[in-house]
Formats: sequence, C-alpha cells, structure tokens
Amino acid sequence: MSIYQEILNWSQNRPNFIRDALRRTICNPTITQTDINELILLLKKENDDTTVTIDALPIDITHIPTTINSGAIYPKLISIKNPINICALYNKAHLQFSNNGLTAVYGNNGSGKSSYSRILKKLCWSRNPGIELKRNVFTPSPNQQQVEFLVQVNGLNTSFQWSENLPTHPSLSSIYIFDNDCGDVYINKENPTEYKPTGIDVLERLISILTNMSQNLSHEISRYNTQKPRLDPPLNSTNSGQWYANFEILSRVDVDSYIQFSEADSTRKQEVFNLLSTQNPQQNISNLRNLKNRIENYEQQFRNIEEFFNDQSIDDLKLLRNRYESTKQAYEIATAELSSVNTIEGFGSDPWRTLWEAAKNFAHSNGMSDGQSFPSSASLEKCVLCQQELDEVAQQRLQSFNQFILNDVSTQRSSLQNEIQRRVSTYTSLTVPPFENFTELTNYITDFQSQHSTFTECINFLKQSVINYLQTGGEIVISLNKVSSIINSLIPTIDRQLEEQNQLLQNRNALVIEFNELTAREFLWNEKANILQYVDEVKYKNWINRCQSQLNTSIVSRKIGELMEDQAVNLQHQEFVNHLRFFNQDLASKVLLSKTRTTQGSTYQKCGLNGIADSINSVLSEGEQKIIALSNFLAECTIDGRKNSVIFDDPVTSLDMDYRDLIAKKIVELSRDRQIVVLTHDLSFLRLLLDTHNEIIPYPCHIIGIDKYNGISGIVTDEIPYLVKNVQERIDSIKRILTDHDALSIADAHGKETKLDSARKRFRMLLERSVEEILSNKTYERFSKNIHLKKGNLSSYIVTEQSDVDFLLNLFGKYSITEHDGGTSTIPLLPSKTVIEQDIRDYSTWKDSFKTKLSAFKASYN
Repeated sequence: MSIYQEILNWSQNRPNFIRDALRRTICNPTITQTDINELILLLKKENDDTTVTIDALPIDITHIPTTINSGAIYPKLISIKNPINICALYNKAHLQFSNNGLTAVYGNNGSGKSSYSRILKKLCWSRNPGIELKRNVFTPSPNQQQVEFLVQVNGLNTSFQWSENLPTHPSLSSIYIFDNDCGDVYINKENPTEYKPTGIDVLERLISILTNMSQNLSHEISRYNTQKPRLDPPLNSTNSGQWYANFEILSRVDVDSYIQFSEADSTRKQEVFNLLSTQNPQQNISNLRNLKNRIENYEQQFRNIEEFFNDQSIDDLKLLRNRYESTKQAYEIATAELSSVNTIEGFGSDPWRTLWEAAKNFAHSNGMSDGQSFPSSASLEKCVLCQQELDEVAQQRLQSFNQFILNDVSTQRSSLQNEIQRRVSTYTSLTVPPFENFTELTNYITDFQSQHSTFTECINFLKQSVINYLQTGGEIVISLNKVSSIINSLIPTIDRQLEEQNQLLQNRNALVIEFNELTAREFLWNEKANILQYVDEVKYKNWINRCQSQLNTSIVSRKIGELMEDQAVNLQHQEFVNHLRFFNQDLASKVLLSKTRTTQGSTYQKCGLNGIADSINSVLSEGEQKIIALSNFLAECTIDGRKNSVIFDDPVTSLDMDYRDLIAKKIVELSRDRQIVVLTHDLSFLRLLLDTHNEIIPYPCHIIGIDKYNGISGIVTDEIPYLVKNVQERIDSIKRILTDHDALSIADAHGKETKLDSARKRFRMLLERSVEEILSNKTYERFSKNIHLKKGNLSSYIVTEQSDVDFLLNLFGKYSITEHDGGTSTIPLLPSKTVIEQDIRDYSTWKDSFKTKLSAFKASYN
C-alpha cells in the first residue's frame, strides 16, 4: 500500500479541517497564508463558531497521485576556489571536479587535504557537521573567511560564495560526505532518519501547517491583553475576594449580576470606618500584656528578698544554729578528754586546728609521711615543726591529736561552721534594688516610694539580726511587711482590663470583616467595566485554547513514525545489510539498524548488535566498526535508488588490504552513475583505486594533486598525479611543458631553464614507468599488491630484444645525469629542448613499434 493510501485511510477518523489540510498539501505545491486563514476558520467552525460560512473539502481517493516521478536530478559539486583565511590554504586555489564518475584528490600530510575536507564537511551533508574552520594561526589575518563554490543544479552551473556565519547553499546539503569522525556517530549515536519515502512529506507539511495555524491563533489572542484588575491582598480573604479569585469559570451574566454596590452599602461602609477609627483594642491588649509582665517582674524581685525572712528560712537558720550549739558542746567534751596529753595552749581551738593542718601538709610535701595518712611511721620520728626526736610520749600525743581531728564531732563542727559562714555571707550581700528601678509603680501605688524606703530599712535591720544570730546565737524575732503582696494586688485589675479589651477586639474583628467585604465589593463595582471586558477575553482565549488543543502534532508524529519504520528505517536497514554483506557476510548477520523514536515529525534510528545489549564499540574491532559505519553511510546514499554525489575522506584508514580492495571496488561501482570524490593521502590506495577503476570502467578517472609550498597548502598541482599517469599521459605532459617553454619570453632564461629541468625529470620518470607498462606489460606495478601472471602480460618478456633494453638504458643514462659544480670538463651536457623533442619522437616511435611487435606475437601465440 502506498503512503498516500495510508494517509487517506488514517485521515478518515480525523477532523474535517485536518482532512482539508491534507487535500491542500497534496494538491498544492505551496501553502499560502490564505490557506492557513481558511483552515483556521474551518477549525473554528468545528468548535461551534456559527459565523463561519465556508465548508471543508476533505481529502479523498481522487486527490491521491496515480504516478510518482522518480527521475530526480541531483546537484553536483563542480569546483571549490579562492578559500580566504581558511587554515593555511592558498587563497587562489581552484579544485575542479569531474561532474560524473570518480575524482581522486591526493595530497601528502600537511598538503591541505584535511582543510578542504573540513570545508566540505561544514557545508555539505555530514553526520558530524559541527566543524570549526580554523583561520591561519601562523599568518593571522583580519579578513572574513569565505570560499567560492560552483554547483550544478538541474543541469545548470550555479555560483555560490560562502562567508563565515552564513548558511550553506541548499544544493550542497544534497552532497554526502564521510570521514572517520562520521564513523563514530554512525556506530555510537542515535541519528535522525534522512531518507524520506515519497509521500511522507505530506504529513511533515501537515505538522508545519498545524504549527503555523497554532502560531496564528496565538498571535490572534495576543491582541486581547486586558489585565485582571488587582484586588489588594488583605481583601482576598473576604467573600467577594474569594469569589473574585475564581470567577473566570462563571458565565458573563452571573458575573454581571454579582458585581453590585448600592448607596446603602456606601453609607454603611463609612459608618464602619468611623467606628474602627475611634478604638484600637489590639494595641491596648498589647500594652496591658507588657504592663502585666513588668508588674510580675517587680513582684518577683521583692518576693526573692522576702523569702530570705519567711518562716521557712528563719526555721532553717534556727535549726542550723541549734545543731551547731549541740556539736560545739560535744566538741568541748572531746577536748577535755585529751587534756592529759595536751601541752599546747589553746588545744582544740581554731588556731590550733590551723596549726595541725599546716603540720600535716608539711609532712606530706617533705617526705615525712607515707603521703596518705598523718601521722605515719615516718612522721612520728621527728617533730615536723622543730625537727627534734620524738619520744614515746610525744608520739602517743600526736596519734591522740589525729584521732581527735578525725572523729565525727570535730568533722561536724567544722562543717556547720562553714555552713554558718556561707549563710552569713549570703545575708551580708543581700540588698534591695534602688527605688529608681520601680518608679513606674508610683503610677499605681500612691505611697510606693515611702514603702520602698521602709522596706529597705527593715531588710537592713533584719539581715543584721540574722547575721548576729548566726554568729553568736541567742534570740531572733522577724517582722516584715511584704511589698510583693502590695504589687501583686495590681494583677487582678490588669487581667480584668485585658478581658474587657479582648471582648472589644472580637466585636472589632467583626467590624473589620464587614468593612473589608464592603471595600472589596466597592472595588469590583468601580472596576466592573474592565472586569467584564476581561471576562469576555478570557472566555474567548479559553475557546481558542480548546481549538489549539486540536492542533497537537503528536498524533501526526506517531503516524510518521509508523510509516518511517515500515517504509524508511526497515528499507534502509535492508540497504545497510546489503552493503555490509558485500564487505563481510558474517558481520551482516549480527548488526541491526532500527527505529528508536519519533519526535516532532523526525524519526530516529540507531545501529546495534542483533540480540545483544552491549554496544558495538565495546565488542567489535576498530576495522569492523569502520566497515559497519561505512555501510550505514552508503545505505543513506543509495536507498531507494538515490544518486546523490558522495565524498569520501580517507575511507580506508585502519583497514586491512582485503577491506581496501572491497572499498575501492565499491567506490568505483558507485561512480558508474553518480559523482564520487575521494580525498586521500594514501598513495597505495590511490593506485588501488585507479587500477580498480581501469578494470571496471573503460574511461579514466579524474585526478587532482594538492601540495604545500613555503607554508602555503592546498596548491593544485599535477606533480603528484604524475606518479600514477600512464606512459602516453606522461608523453603528453612533457610535450605540454615544452610548449609552455616556447611561450615564455626569450629574456626569461630562468623560467625556460626551469621548464626544461622539469621536462628532463619527467622524461626520466617516463622511462621508469616504461619498464612497468611497456617492457613488463604491467606484469607488476608500483603501489599495486598484485603481480599479473597471465599469458598476455608475460608475452612482453618473450618479444623484448637487446635493442629495446639498450634504447631505454641509453635514454635513462642521458636523463639521469646529476648536476654538480666543477671544471668545464666535468660539467655534464644536459639535454636541450631540441634534444628532448627528438628523444620524445624517438621514444614514441619505439613505444609504438614495441606494442606492434607484442600484438603480433600475441596474435600468433595461442
């Protein structure tokens, strides 16, 4: 089934404006703005626009082409010339290509071949088009980059000058180029499918039409730009604000009826405003809460002081003093019990205990004890104070002193003394904050300053009484008027005032809600005209958006994907396999070319191993990858009988001789009916290409040599191709040089001698070539891997006579003389122009005679 029929079947379930668009696409070479406008009207009609009067004319069988013209004329590259500021290329270079068959461009490394390749990759079609054309970094120039092309389009030559930052000529996009970088893309990346079967362009143009229609509709609604009036954010929470946030879903009638604001509403709004302006309970609440916090803080400060003199604190002090008195009595009894061993005045007193502690520390620090206990055996030998020997009585006295120090009564007495001293220090430091810290309280307590003064005096008296009691004992009586209670009495009043303000705030909130609602309604009323205009535009835009939703191109892309997979990718896969089978039968069964996706009408494909998830570059060799990539490229060039011009840049890099032979044969076969250009620096491959061409095609291919001189590359020359010229072509070349010699001025001695020198060198090379082509009859040739062991070739050895050998040796000796400086007797006599012309005539006569002799022998030799 043809793609046109597929499209017709697919269209049956599509809207009428789609079917009409398909008819126009098939029947008209171009779609005009009038077509777009009419299709938009048909789209609107299908979406209930009753004002549209035109009717759709859907595609049917009568619109499908019955014949398909496949006789395409492909553009051809005729020449490249005058590359300006591109690498180090000669700016007057002129490469001319044969418009049919094979053109081989040869250049050594650095000759400029790669620079021409970059130009072609940038401006022709390539899978790796991201090429930067470098300027000449060795001789920088501000000139803009440019290069001139001559392209044959529909049989007519068309000139095109490219300048940097400009697009290429459309015809150059039909000329395909392949190099090593392209090979990586073919192997490792997903690529768009370039081949488009006849008819697929109908759906591609449909995508363009739908996109154009959508853009027109977007432009149409862009004129409707009324903005929704902005309601103040505080009003968004009102009933009207919430209605306004989503009112677009309502009908225009509903919007019109909702937006009302009467005179009574205006009057009420002013009344509420006046009420709200006369009171501010929220601020009052904040002030009262802050006041309460401060009052509580004042109260706490006085309460903290008062707690030192409350019943619990005084009872604790009395208990402390009583415990001390009891412990003291027990201590005095213990002291009396040791009076029999006491020889020191004040035994048991605090100074005595201090002396004891000092003696113990001295003993520990000076090695007079065991470091743990005192007295120990070491400290009983001498007195730690006078260092006199201690008798048994003195030692017993020291041990008794230690037992006295260590008993519980002594320890408790010491601990209680420390606690009493701590309490004394606490009360000594106790002070009442100055009145200045509480001046605010005079606003609420009339005689607070007097009360503060009385409280301060009372505290000072009471704390001294407590201190005296702690130190000496006796009686203690506490009487204190609490200021904290007076301050605390203010709190209930503040709490009552807070409750009143909270009640008032609740009423105010209701008034605020009412006021905001009235304000929002007034805003809507004042903006009603703009709001209704906005509603109309929103309704229309939403309707247009619904129309635009039917212009979604995804369903068309899916159909393109289906057709491309069935009639493009699968076809290209078969073409790819055919080419790969030519190079490697086994490899052809392991590789697939398959569709990956279709997006916006573009279908993508990728190479992979059949049934294996691993990537090609992780499994196959570099040479195998190169052959797969080349086969993929060739499939794009030859699918569906394409005859595009093709350019190869060093296609045999990293390949062995077997693959080189096959590639040479494939290239020559392709050149039968299309333009082929091969750029190479491989002289052996060039020779292989020429031999293969001579075997398959009866006419010679076109050869271009490029060279580098004095830092300038890309100079077109015939010097390099001379190596691959046959005998007759070399004879013709020498004759042309002699003609050029005669054309020079008689005064140009240097030019004339240069021409003669070139002719001599070429004559010597002609003689060398004669051995291959004449004497051996091409049994063996330079740059060729084959030796032709055939009867026709070997016959030349039979007919070769001594005179033939002598003739060639004589000429070779004449044209192989090395020039050197020396005396007149040693200066070689170089062949003059006259001699060269005569030798050329003699050589031609000999050549023809030898071939005649060989032909006669072949005719008689069975």
